[in-house]
Amino acid sequence: MRSSTLIGLASIAILAASLALANRDDVTFRLVPFVPDDSVFVLVTPLYLLVFFTFLIGVVIGAATVGLRWRRNARQRRLAARDVEKRLALDAARARME
Repeated sequence: MRSSTLIGLASIAILAASLALANRDDVTFRLVPFVPDDSVFVLVTPLYLLVFFTFLIGVVIGAATVGLRWRRNARQRRLAARDVEKRLALDAARARME
């Protein structure tokens, strides 16, 4: 790795650690904000964990999106290759018949 990358990653890690230490208090996250007394949809957790898991969920959703897009494009390339293969076989057969 380049030294600039290591310095950047180290500074981000230091920043994340300092934010985690500064925000250790519990916060209340309500999935349904219109029902204040419903404890089923309430998550009480430290703020840094909430931010971390939100980031992690975003990474997982992004990876799934990229993976699905890659599969679709791979399928389209495979079908296009089969079409080209068939056309070449037909052209070769016509050339032999002539």
